[in-house]
Amino acid sequence: MKAKQLDYINIGLMILSFLLAVKLPFHVFLISYAVLGPLHYLTEIGWLDDRNYFTTNKKDSWVLVIMCLFMTFGFAYHQFGNFELTKTWSNAIDGSWFKPISDFLLKYERSFIFLAFYTAIMMTFIKKKYLRYGLMLLGLFIAYHLNGITAYTMIIGIMLPTVIHVYVFTGAFILFGALKSKSVSGYASLFVFLAILFLIVFQRPKASDYQLSGYWFDSIVESKFIDLSGAIATFLGWVKPGRYIINTAQGGVLSSVAIKMQIFIAFAYTYHYLNWFSKTSVINWHKVSRIRLWSAIFIWAGSVGLYIYDYKIGLAALFFLSVLHVFLEFPLNHLTFIGIFKEIKNRIFSPK
Repeated sequence: MKAKQLDYINIGLMILSFLLAVKLPFHVFLISYAVLGPLHYLTEIGWLDDRNYFTTNKKDSWVLVIMCLFMTFGFAYHQFGNFELTKTWSNAIDGSWFKPISDFLLKYERSFIFLAFYTAIMMTFIKKKYLRYGLMLLGLFIAYHLNGITAYTMIIGIMLPTVIHVYVFTGAFILFGALKSKSVSGYASLFVFLAILFLIVFQRPKASDYQLSGYWFDSIVESKFIDLSGAIATFLGWVKPGRYIINTAQGGVLSSVAIKMQIFIAFAYTYHYLNWFSKTSVINWHKVSRIRLWSAIFIWAGSVGLYIYDYKIGLAALFFLSVLHVFLEFPLNHLTFIGIFKEIKNRIFSPK
């Protein structure tokens, strides 16, 4: 498939994702996250592995895996009370020798995201081994002093692995592709991508048109996704604390800001996944061994089954994998931004 054709296909996917998000923002997001999400994680991790995660030394990727494990502990600890099997685990940990370690991991839970992002820079660009590891250790000092700052917690700890990953980084890939190809279709796709954000920000949805109930309401609330978007909207000053969700006692009467945020999130996540699958013939993520391919399909089918059975269980079971694919993509994200900078610099300073 030619790049021009792919650009126009992606413009169509953007518009489709937007229209679906406007019509059914909660349903579309939950379905995309449960069905497209796990397949995206599995196929992208395999694709990154074949390319040494775009690092100077593939073994360094274990740092990102360890950071993901540390963060996953914090998530798991907060989830223990939601399941009958694990209700007593938090108390057991608090009464054991492991408590000091547990307290440390919980205190610096969001810092592990920063450390993954920071160390990915070193493992991507610093070739000298001792300098690379020395700069990685410097990240511990930086993370220690940043921990607890509200803006740091929100931007790095909450927005980076979620909306920044699915919207900003996806936009960067589109921009880099357009700059490299110098094609009208590439710039057109970027324009549509940004125009949709503009439309979402300035539209005025009627909250009364978007009420939830039953499985969908339980899933969006129990999964804490509504808390995620609410925290972001409150941090950005779009809504006052406590006014994001007007009432959830009888099935979800939401504020207009909540609807707007959910439309954005549904669009960003759905297109993020569709964009990945649209590039099959270009980046060839599907060309892997049969064992890896069938393993991915088997895990994906099981993951979807968990989400259907209980969305909360599916989210908990897939949390590590979902965060891991974000962390392992950081080196590629860094390379993309450097590529954008070089392309723009060449346009400005290179002779015509």
